[in-house]
Amino acid sequence: MTPIALTVAPALAPQPLCLGTAFPRRPASEVLADAAEAAAAAEVGGEGDAIDVYGRGAWLESFESEVASEFGKESALFFPTGVCAQLAALCVYAGGVGRGAGDLMPRLSRPSFIVQATSHLLLHEEDAARQLLGFTPLVVGAKDRPLSPADVEKEMSRLAAVGARPCCILLEVPHRELGCETLRLDELREMRRLAVQYEVPLHADGARLLEVAPHYGLPLPELCRLFDSLYVSFYKGLGGVTGAMLLGSPTVTREAAVWRRRLGGNPFTVAPYALSCRAAFRAHRGSFDARWRRLQQLAHVYLRGDAAALDAARDAVLRERGVRVYSRLRGAAVGPEADECYFELTLGPRHLEVADAVYVGAWRAFFAALGPQPGGRKGVGDAEPQS
Repeated sequence: MTPIALTVAPALAPQPLCLGTAFPRRPASEVLADAAEAAAAAEVGGEGDAIDVYGRGAWLESFESEVASEFGKESALFFPTGVCAQLAALCVYAGGVGRGAGDLMPRLSRPSFIVQATSHLLLHEEDAARQLLGFTPLVVGAKDRPLSPADVEKEMSRLAAVGARPCCILLEVPHRELGCETLRLDELREMRRLAVQYEVPLHADGARLLEVAPHYGLPLPELCRLFDSLYVSFYKGLGGVTGAMLLGSPTVTREAAVWRRRLGGNPFTVAPYALSCRAAFRAHRGSFDARWRRLQQLAHVYLRGDAAALDAARDAVLRERGVRVYSRLRGAAVGPEADECYFELTLGPRHLEVADAVYVGAWRAFFAALGPQPGGRKGVGDAEPQS
């Protein structure tokens, strides 16, 4: 037999430190190698084969139970995406779907849910809840602040007056598009009271719940008891390749499994994703308190100026110092004068070891490279970067 020659690709250059991104993007070879290592460890450790079949398998079910216990919920169900997880939750609470967005069915006769204007379901999912499932999002409150108990009570009272009721209240904790602003604990408890009073489930979009949980000063299970169900992400603050978990009662997850299948979120196996997610969950779930304390030491500013000029200054710092101050701008020409840009700042475990001087030096170099802006502005709000 002729031997097969294997060519080993040269190692990729290490990613520079990015001060604004929790986890750097990694090459596929590294991600898949980690998954293979995790699978081998599970087999050697007596956990059996990690390959599930259409979401069923002892290893995956053990992971789901582990996460459910961590969050104080009875049951959990793995999904490849958070979009699928939350659409499935809506379908469970509505007992089905509407007849489509284009029919003549009266608006309030369709399944509906209460939601804030900047929800991920409204901005980043191609309007799937409405266009695909025939739901009516009941957008209440103001666009520039979190959904409040007063907003919800007003809407619930209005609906009750005409004999209508939404399938659930969907609350984002925290509100990503509002700079991760979140409700106070007493407001969350009032949301719970309203949900009980009106007999409407309270569901949390908890994609970034772990990041904000230290703010509330409660054990995670106690915080999560305020919600009938919640979704959590494994790739944002935890660094998994992709994946999500829907948590709630056994009834919710059992019915959600049916909708997961109907929505196309039930491939033959999710093992590569789930292996990565479990490894990330176990490695980083205990780091959020320290990350929270570290984040409070850093200054936050809006960047004023042309997006191309800001990116050029970012790249100049990268060349000079080998540090990227942010990954990419997520918004441009925003703010009262349409002259502000913003990016999403997330801290990962590695940032706990980065000295303040690295942040301050990199940002000072950024503003020096940016230079004076039109109107005499320096590219920031009312503050210089501070240590």
